[in-house]
Amino acid sequence: MATGYTAHKDWGIGYVLNKLEKKEYTLKLRREATCLYCFELNNWILPEDFMVDEYYHFGEAADPDAERILYAISLSNGLRGFLIDSCNAYTDNISLQMVLKFRLNDLRNSAGDYSNMNNEEPTKAINSDNQNF
Repeated sequence: MATGYTAHKDWGIGYVLNKLEKKEYTLKLRREATCLYCFELNNWILPEDFMVDEYYHFGEAADPDAERILYAISLSNGLRGFLIDSCNAYTDNISLQMVLKFRLNDLRNSAGDYSNMNNEEPTKAINSDNQNF
């Protein structure tokens, strides 16, 4: 099961991408209606061929439209990549398999936002004391 984090307020997406790159998450992915697309491989990746390992929420209190989620994804062939998606992504334009794969319905709390991204445990703030990197 994927682990969800709320990124430290001073960290940008670039900072976390650099950390993920050190863990070999280097392929750039795009979410499509029924699959992922990998730019480097020029290939479509079906839901059964990838797993979300981690995801990070980047929120802007002043600008909710600027909120993003960064996903760290492992492919069935052993390669790793990342996907940056809007928190305002609508689940009605993607397949049920993709909704389940990304657990999009579970990412929203009752207020309709993404502040609690892991139902099994409270959202963790990433900071220099957290050894997840």
